[in-house]
Amino acid sequence: MDLPEIPGRAFLDTSVVNFILEFGEQIHDGADNPPGLSKYQSNDIDALYNIFLTGRRADWQLAISPFTYYEIANTTDPGKRRSLSSWFVEIWDHWVGIIENNDDLPTLIEAEKTRTALLSSDALVDLPDINDRILIVDALVYRCDCFCTRDWTTILSKRDKLKSIGIPILTPSEWWDRIRPFGGLWA
Repeated sequence: MDLPEIPGRAFLDTSVVNFILEFGEQIHDGADNPPGLSKYQSNDIDALYNIFLTGRRADWQLAISPFTYYEIANTTDPGKRRSLSSWFVEIWDHWVGIIENNDDLPTLIEAEKTRTALLSSDALVDLPDINDRILIVDALVYRCDCFCTRDWTTILSKRDKLKSIGIPILTPSEWWDRIRPFGGLWA
């Protein structure tokens, strides 16, 4: 029997960082979902709650990019931008600790060589947004097991054309679907 790959190092797209901040009480504390959410929102909240709950023992590696901060800095609402900036620093500090303690991550020179090669190739030509390309390249550079996004418009709608890049592009619910069968191992 082939076991599915369990993403242990996941890159969080800026859309997921925003979503975790917006629904932090539900995701981190298990509060009831607010009324009026779509099925996708509710499913992703529940998935992230379970991912983080399991991650307390499984120690998922959550990656973000310095470019994530660029996108956060362009948030128009000043209050939300401040909250996102604080949340970014918290995730970034955690990610930097992982980078400093893992020999399997590339050196700065290796990372830049990979970034340049991927961004100048046609591998991501189907993504119209350069910001999305940069974030996916960083997920590849950081050797992530998946790219987790809620961006249905510009990333998820094109993921079938991106299968050759070597990293699954998943929603939080799809990420949880890969973990769920093994969740009891970390309970």
